[in-house]
Amino acid sequence: MRRGQVPREIFPEGDRFTKQQLLEVSGLSSKTFDMIRKAARVKGPPHGGLNWVFPRADVEILIERAASGRFTERGPPAAAAWRALLDGELGNEAEDDDEEP
Repeated sequence: MRRGQVPREIFPEGDRFTKQQLLEVSGLSSKTFDMIRKAARVKGPPHGGLNWVFPRADVEILIERAASGRFTERGPPAAAAWRALLDGELGNEAEDDDEEP
């Protein structure tokens, strides 16, 4: 670690999400994601940074902002996808497909 850097808090495995995960789930472009992130006043990577980790609290703030009136076309579908990611619904879909009654 370089001088002046402070170690990050460690979040439990299910409570942190990378920018790449959030983009893949929502289908948003990086530019649109950053617009929503900045509108929500959530700290993010200075440039690119697909491995930037967002804690669960920040993702919940992003969901609130995306579902608000400003992002009427792209926001609500992204908010729904992120909510499903937080609730763990997206990770269980592949497991459910393998089982037959």
